[in-house]
Amino acid sequence: MAWEQFEYGWRLVPASEPATSLVVLLHGVGSNARDLTPLADMWRGTLPATAFVSLDGTEPFDGGFDGRQWFSLRDIDATRRAQRVAVAYPALLARLDAELAHWRLTYAQLALVGFSQGSMMALHHVASNPDGAAAVVAYSGRLASAITAHSRTPVTLIHGTADEMIPVRELEQAADALTAAGYAVDAYALPDIGHTISAEGAALGRDALVQALGVKD
Repeated sequence: MAWEQFEYGWRLVPASEPATSLVVLLHGVGSNARDLTPLADMWRGTLPATAFVSLDGTEPFDGGFDGRQWFSLRDIDATRRAQRVAVAYPALLARLDAELAHWRLTYAQLALVGFSQGSMMALHHVASNPDGAAAVVAYSGRLASAITAHSRTPVTLIHGTADEMIPVRELEQAADALTAAGYAVDAYALPDIGHTISAEGAALGRDALVQALGVKD
C-alpha cells in the first residue's frame, strides 16, 4: 500500500486491516509531513495492524522557505517556548481527535512519535492531557511543559550526545521530571549522534512501539 495525501498530512493503511492502533508522526520545525514517513516504511512490517499518519505542522514556517512548524522560534526562550507549545496544542489535538475518529480508535490505541519540535508537542500531550496515549517516542526534543495530567503514558526518549541544536541534557531533564511524576521512561543517549534520527535510534523507536502496540500473546 502507498501513502495517501490528505488535507493536513499523509496516511498509510495497515498491512493487515482493520487498524487496531495508530502511530502519528510529528516532524521538526521547517520540515513537513513527508520527512518522517521513511520511519513508518521501516516499522510497518513489525506492526502489521497499525495505521500510520504523518501530520504537517499547523502553521507555515516563518523561517523563510516552504515548510511547516508547530510554533514559531522567533525570540524564543524557555518561558515563551512553554507558552507557544500550549497555544499550539489545541490545533494538534483537533487533528489527533480527527484521526482517531477516522480510524475508529481511541487514545489508548495511539502512539505519538516526534522529532525535535514535534517531540515537544508529543511530550506536551502526555504531560497535559489525561487521555494520554499508548506510547510516546521523542527524538532529539525537550520537555517544554509543566506536568499537570499524569497520564502515565510510557515514554521513550532518544537523543544524540553530539546534538548541537538541542543539547542532550534535555533528555536527562525530561527523563528526571517524567520519572518523578510516575511515568515509565526509557532514555537513550546515543554517542556521537547529532540532531537526527540514526539507524540505532530508529530501531529503538520501533522496539518501543512493538512493545506498546504489537499483538499480545
